[in-house]
Amino acid sequence: MSLIRISAELIRRAVVDEGYAQDLRDAVAADQVALEGLVYAEIVEEDLDWLVPSEWQWFAHWRQSLRGPLDETVLRHLSLAAVTRFARFDLRGLVLRDDRTNELAPEAGSHETRHDLGLRWLAHEAKEFPDSIEVALDALQYATEASWFTLRVLTSIDDEHSEEVRAQLREFATQRQLGEEILHRWGM
Repeated sequence: MSLIRISAELIRRAVVDEGYAQDLRDAVAADQVALEGLVYAEIVEEDLDWLVPSEWQWFAHWRQSLRGPLDETVLRHLSLAAVTRFARFDLRGLVLRDDRTNELAPEAGSHETRHDLGLRWLAHEAKEFPDSIEVALDALQYATEASWFTLRVLTSIDDEHSEEVRAQLREFATQRQLGEEILHRWGM
């Protein structure tokens, strides 16, 4: 039986009450099986019905705070559910702050993403999300190595959206008197 199913009620309570969130942290700190099952285990499709998207978003952040990995099933689920600007910003932030993604991002080219879920997800978001400026602004807000990777992907695309992103980034850099080194990190 899935630990998500068993823990769903505690997770729901932890989303809205810090006392329950501490109880959940204490439970995984005291039990290796709970730690493995909730923080490190892959989430399966059948688990998704146990929490609503906002609870999954909280849970994904909670796992990340305990150094758990991103989960492809959860990212896909949250991507489909992220219909508001805030939800998309928060979801991108989850990936842009991921330790492993940030560790690999400085060396990753704009197309070398097959080995890391976070880099793959960010590259897909940069290439496929219809509002490139929104993605670029979110990357600038988080200002991580993964953010710079995202900007490199956005600026490497040869279309009108990419040109608009490059123009916005040049304006952003000029207004803040950022040097050429930063522009270079953004792929410009």
